[in-house]
Amino acid sequence: MTIIKQLSLAATIAALFTSSTVFATPNNDAMNTMPNSDYFAATQYKEAQAPLNSFGAIDVKTSIPESIQVPSAPVEAGGNNGVPETLVQKWTQAGIFSPQVEARAFILMDANTGQIIASNDANMRMAPASTTKLMLMYIVEQKLADGVISLDSKVQVPEVAWRTGGSRMFLKPGSFVSVKDLISGMIVESGNDAAVTLANYIAGSQSSFVVMMNATAVKLGMHNTHFTTVMGLPAPAHFSTAYDLGLLGQHIMNDYPQYFHFFSQKYFEYNHIRQPNFNRLLFTYQYATGMKTGSTEAAGYSLVSSAEIPNNPMKLVGVVLGTKSLNDVAAQSKALFNYGFHFFKQDSLYAANSKLSEQKVWGGQQNTVSLGLEKSLTLVIPSSVDEKGLVTKLQIDRDIKAPVDKGEKLGEITVTYKDQVIKTESLVALNSVQQGGWFTRTWASISLYFHNLLASYGL
Repeated sequence: MTIIKQLSLAATIAALFTSSTVFATPNNDAMNTMPNSDYFAATQYKEAQAPLNSFGAIDVKTSIPESIQVPSAPVEAGGNNGVPETLVQKWTQAGIFSPQVEARAFILMDANTGQIIASNDANMRMAPASTTKLMLMYIVEQKLADGVISLDSKVQVPEVAWRTGGSRMFLKPGSFVSVKDLISGMIVESGNDAAVTLANYIAGSQSSFVVMMNATAVKLGMHNTHFTTVMGLPAPAHFSTAYDLGLLGQHIMNDYPQYFHFFSQKYFEYNHIRQPNFNRLLFTYQYATGMKTGSTEAAGYSLVSSAEIPNNPMKLVGVVLGTKSLNDVAAQSKALFNYGFHFFKQDSLYAANSKLSEQKVWGGQQNTVSLGLEKSLTLVIPSSVDEKGLVTKLQIDRDIKAPVDKGEKLGEITVTYKDQVIKTESLVALNSVQQGGWFTRTWASISLYFHNLLASYGL
């Protein structure tokens, strides 16, 4: 594994005044290597620190080169090929073409299944800016769901939050604000003051909360993401990718749906100041359901967004990074969603825990075990494809012997279309089967011997 030098504060300051960096030089094979399962960017830059002013707040006046904000990815991080195969690539025989999106990188995902419909440069590291607040919100949702905090909890605004520059909800230091209002101010108005207040409330300090953010990135499988600040202001080694942000958006939609309504607010008023949501897609696309914008001078304008159409089971997550303006990123995101809903559809083949087969068990207290799927088998396929052309085949393990544990893998189900494999899932035991007594096991061993002997002769 390539060793990446950790970024200290002293090295950061030195790098700001020199042309050299402390990051590993990317290998020529980086764009052709799948991510190592042990590699996570969030574990590689533990000493990276944000530049602070005399008040302990992020110094927005510090100029940090993009190469310091976004270090080059080593081989272990994977290149574009580290992103799973898209449906555009899988369904070329159906005449599917890639969408045309004017952005540095994008990805379109189905939130229900995690299937990637289309992408471009989705593993390219970029400064995420205020889309960082999606991770902050995800952790806030965890704490709400666990009962650690509540929406009505009153939080005192620390001075460091008031001293933080950039977009804000105009909090007053020392005042008490509800968690609910802080969430709205952070999402709608992209309030850095709200983000810092929430981070300090939950973790005691911004640095402690950043540790939580990076640990969560590892848990979610965001290989190419590292956070240095809680709100996304430019800082050393603060980066993510379209693919990683898409994963985060999918988890936000699915893991804590009870809080997702916060992302759809078009306006929020606090302290007699009413501000519109920076996410202009909410105003221009009737099927938009929310999420978060972000922009930096180096990375341009970005948007992680979501959309649903009534009576359509698909829920889509789109990530568009690096456009020219807020209007432009909204327009490109709308075009991406129109593409997804027009050219693809969702097809549910089998429900979770439904019996697909019943097989003999040797030496058990019961003679058979039911086989099925732990999760429903749902596909996103091109709208032009007839579901009748999908063929499913079951491949079941031979000679299933007791004991059998519920959930134990006992085979596979494969879905094909015109002889091309579309999806493969494990067949598992839907019930447990305990071992039989001594006589049952002995008789089963004798019977199984002769069964296999006859089978070897084709009888």
